[in-house]
This record gives sequence, structure tokens and C-alpha cells, in this order.
Amino acid sequence: MWAFRPLTSGSLLLITALIIIIAAPARAQLSPGDLSSAHEELEGLKKCSNCHQLGKREVGPRCLDCHVEIKAMREGGRGLHAGDDFGQCVDCHVEHHGRDYELVFWPDGRENFKHDVLGYEMTGAHLKLACRQCHNVKNVVDPGKLRGWKKEFDRTYLGLAQDCLSCHADPHAGALTGGPEQKTCTACHGTEAWKPASGFDHDRSAFPLTGRHQKVDCAKCHRTKGAPVTVGQAKVAVAVFKPQAHAACTDCHKDPHVGTLGPNCTQCHVTDDWLKINGQAFDHSRTKYPLEGRHAGVSCAQCHDNGRKKPAFAACRDCHADAHDAATLERPKLMVCEDCHTVAGFRPAGYTMTRHAESAFPLRGGHQATPCLRCHQPSDGAAARRGVDPKSVYARAANLAPAHAACTDCHRDPHAGQTAAVKGAGDTAGCIACHDENSWRDPRFDHGTTRFALDGGHARAACTACHKPGRRAGEVELLFKDTARNCAGCHDDIHQGQFADRRTADGAAVDCARCHVTVDWFAEKFDHETDSRFPLRGGHEKVACATCHIPRAEDEGKMVRFKPLPTDCRSCHGNDGKGQP
Repeated sequence: MWAFRPLTSGSLLLITALIIIIAAPARAQLSPGDLSSAHEELEGLKKCSNCHQLGKREVGPRCLDCHVEIKAMREGGRGLHAGDDFGQCVDCHVEHHGRDYELVFWPDGRENFKHDVLGYEMTGAHLKLACRQCHNVKNVVDPGKLRGWKKEFDRTYLGLAQDCLSCHADPHAGALTGGPEQKTCTACHGTEAWKPASGFDHDRSAFPLTGRHQKVDCAKCHRTKGAPVTVGQAKVAVAVFKPQAHAACTDCHKDPHVGTLGPNCTQCHVTDDWLKINGQAFDHSRTKYPLEGRHAGVSCAQCHDNGRKKPAFAACRDCHADAHDAATLERPKLMVCEDCHTVAGFRPAGYTMTRHAESAFPLRGGHQATPCLRCHQPSDGAAARRGVDPKSVYARAANLAPAHAACTDCHRDPHAGQTAAVKGAGDTAGCIACHDENSWRDPRFDHGTTRFALDGGHARAACTACHKPGRRAGEVELLFKDTARNCAGCHDDIHQGQFADRRTADGAAVDCARCHVTVDWFAEKFDHETDSRFPLRGGHEKVACATCHIPRAEDEGKMVRFKPLPTDCRSCHGNDGKGQP
């Protein structure tokens, strides 16, 4: 018999170690490595068949026995795993690499995952989001289902929907989900930014925008209501878009006419400008003041300023300034504008010559051809007094009651007061003593009443031939007093002093009248017998004056020599001996 020695504790440890060393190569040949922590409950040689089928490499079908959520999505044709490219689990999820191995494989990295393979392309602001900003429990459509599948919300990417409202709050509170073109948020909004709603077309709404409405900020009509909601990363005020009253203008606008012109504003106004009246629609003739003439072209605001609904219009002065200062003249008759003017225009006035003939100054003669404003001139300071532009028609409007008692109220006295005491026919004095209204240049003055009666050629001479116009202070003056009455005062001495010794009684000048008369220049009164040293007798009486008195040129001009002349025969006839005894 064999005798056995009792085993010591050291021997037992050695035997145990040998058993483990011998058994380890056998297990390593059956399992390629430890499972991940997600599948660690399947670890062990007896549990291999939970995933693997004997004689087959594929494990996909067995995966779906546990991952029923993936199975359901594949059967429904939804999600990533329903596609052919992602049908084999082991292409992305590889096991037996140890407990800490990450089972989800991201070829390009998790943050670069291409969502378009899911039928949901990431664009705009979505591209800037971290994965878990969307893939979190708050956005899961049915959290209970995921819990039933034992999914960890901080790990799974399942459970989200693709419609905007699955992640974002609806700031319209469901008001815009009724129309076929408004079923989704993307009908109006893009992913770049929530505002502006670039896809929204107001023309497709029940209230197309025209005119000034196109420039109005949305919030002016669509007021906010309630607390703001979160859309993406921002708080958005809830604006009311539907229902929005818009059947009448007064749903948004105040009625400045307080109902006096009816509820339909568009009968008069257009959306381009509130102040622009639709002339084809509004009929002013239906009012108490039909617009005619120039009034038809006046803008509404010129009469209806500051919202005046019913401006006064009983008299022209209710709107227009008094162009003639009639009130200050205290002449009520002049305030009746219609007597002279019409709505066709302030000018020309309808005041006729017949009307003027009934005034205190009937027009006669040259006055009838004088422009009105030559007499009816605007008074100084008219523009300031009337509160109008100095260039306006009202600033130049006529003074209807100019002074007219004397001619000098309108006309300047060119005689500088010299004729004030002159009396005319009928003992008339002043300008009318000589002039009338027919012509200034045809005076009635009787020169015979002066100290120089006109006769002969003097009677035919123009006044200015003797009374030369002068100038004083830049104005023409025609003076009469102190005009010389001797011939030399007007006429040149063509004899160049030959008769200087023959002077007038007062010695003031040569006495031309001793030889000449006013009828013509010919020396009609000259008598060769008595007025010269050479009486004419015989043949001399028939000789022309110029034969002896020969004209010749002098420095002062042409002159006829009368004296001194020789009186001997030889001086004229020479000494040729002819005719001598």
C-alpha cells in the first residue's frame, strides 16, 4: 500500500495554481476577450449562445432579441438602423474589448455625425449645437417607452421627433397650424435665425400688405400676449397673429373723423399715404363746399390742417389773408372778395372799368391805359403785416384805396413847385391848369400870360427847346421860371460878335430884333439905307446879299461877314479898267 503524507498549506496553493494555469488556455480559446460594461451580465461560457449561434459568425439577429426598440424602428422603416448601410450591428458595435470599451463607433467623430442619413439635414443654427442640447430627456417624445426599454437618457440618442415643436416651444400658441401652407414652422422660418420669418408672404394671407403697411413693423399690429417662451436659445414674446381683426381700418387706426364720414376709410384714403386722398373716390361736391377752380388743386391739409373736420368757409378770409388790408381801411365793401375775384385765380381781377367809373376816381384819358399796379401799389411792409412771403401774390396785392386828391399823390412834380400858382381856364390851379388826362405832352398853357408871348417860330417850338430838362438828385426836372427871354439865351450868335455894339435897351444882350423877326431868320427888318454905311442904289439893289457878304469858315464855324466891309468899288470890282471913262 501506498503511504500518503498529509498535504501542507503550501502544497495546496501550488496545486490550485497549477489547475488555474492548465485551465486558462482552454477559456482563452473560447472567448476573444471581456465584454463591455453594457453586456457584462452576459459574461461566461454558458451565456455565449445568448448572442452567438453555433456554427455562425453573425450575431445581428440575436441583438434584436434584446434591443427591441431598434427592432421596432427597423420594422417601421424609421431611424438610422433602418437603412441598408447600418443594418449590421457589428459594423459599428464591436464587443469583447473589455469593460471600458465604447460600443458606439463614430467614424468621423460624434460631433461630425451626418444627420442627413436620417432624413434630417442639419443646417443654420442647428450646426452650432452640441449633441446633448437636442438629445436630452426634455425633448424625448415618449420617455416612458425608453424607460421600458431600460435606456439611459444621458447615453441614448433615441426618442426625438423631427418636427420643430418637439424641441421648440410654439410662440404662436397653435394659432398658425390651421392653413395648409402653415403646417410646419419652416413654412415661414428658416434655421439660420428665428427672425425675420423669411419664408412668410403676407400677400398669401387674408390681409395682403400694400402702401405704407409694407413698412410697418410686425409688432405694431401683432401685439404680444402672455409670458415669453423659449425658442432655441432665446426668449421670444408671444405675438398674436391669428385671430387678428382687420376687416375695418378702425380695427387698428383711430378715426379722426369720429364717425362723421362713415366706417369705410378706403372711400377716401389710400394705403400709400393717409394724407393722400383718393380723388376718384371722394366727391367733395357732396359736401357743403364743392371744390371749383383753383380750390380743386389745393391739398386737403391746407384747409383741413390739424385735423379740422369742418373748417369755416363762409367767407374767403376764413382761409385767405386779406390781400388788400381792407379791414384796416375800414371799408367793408372792399372785403367782398367775390366782387372782383373768382376761384379760377386771384389774378386777373374781375374789377372792370365800369366799376372804376363808379368809384371816387373815374378813369379818363391816359389813366385808362395805365396798369392797375402803377397806382394801386402795395404799401410798405405789406408782407410782414399780412404774414406772408414777400414774394407771394398777397405781398404784391394792390392797395385798393390809394390817395388821389392831387396829381402829385401818384405823379412826381417835374417843375419842382414852380407852377403851383399858375391859373388855367376857369381859374383852375395845379397840374390841370396846363395838363389834362389825355396827354402829358400836350399842355393847355397860355404863354401869352407870361412876360414872353410866343409868336412866329417860337409858337411852333417845343417847350423843351427853350425849357431844357435838367437833373436834380437823379430826377429829371423841367423848370420854367428864370428862363432867359433874350435871343442869346436860346440862340447862338451866328454873327460872332459883329453886332456887339447894337445891344438891347438894358444892355443885357445883342438886340437881334433890330433886324430879325420871329417868323423866320431872314433879316426882314434890316434896311441898307438907314442901318448901314452903304446905301444900295442902282444895280446894287439887285445884287444878292451873298455876292458881297460871302460866307467863310472861321474857327468858331461858318460865318457871313457883314461888318466891317470896305465900301470902295475896287474892293468888290477890282482894277481891270473895264468900265472906266
